[in-house]
Amino acid sequence: MTIKCFVWIFLNGLIGCMESKAASSSNWKQLKKGTYDENLAPYRIEYLKSPKAIKKRPSLPLICPLDQTSCLLERLTQRKLAYAQLNWLKGYTIQLYTGSSRTAALKAQESVTTFAYTPKLHYRQPHYTVQLGFFGDRLEAYFVYLTLVKKIPSAMIRPSMLPNKAYLATIPHFKL
Repeated sequence: MTIKCFVWIFLNGLIGCMESKAASSSNWKQLKKGTYDENLAPYRIEYLKSPKAIKKRPSLPLICPLDQTSCLLERLTQRKLAYAQLNWLKGYTIQLYTGSSRTAALKAQESVTTFAYTPKLHYRQPHYTVQLGFFGDRLEAYFVYLTLVKKIPSAMIRPSMLPNKAYLATIPHFKL
């Protein structure tokens, strides 16, 4: 026998096997009549069921593995010395308004006078900007922003730089 014969026998056997698994002869008769019914339940995928009750573990007290309170004073003095050497402090501010209208800028400034932070009006030709506070961390600014955004939807948090007072004292012709 040749390879063609083996391949032909194999393919015929495969087709015959597929026909017998696909549908029985009664299904072929129903298919010819125009109705077809086949049970597909054995081919459904079974999903894993989650357990009904999950045991809750008792909550443990939160323990910080790195206790830094003993060296806190030392770190604060290091940070103060580092800030004394910087000319500008990096931080964040909340911008309430930016545009060319002075009346709109003053209105935005008046609307937040009840907050703990004082709003500042800056003018750099041709735009007015109203900024609220200076925050060292974006998260600090975000908590204030959440209360402001209800009142002023156009408010946003933006990076800002504040000149260090020690740096300003070294500039000639500048008074504190």
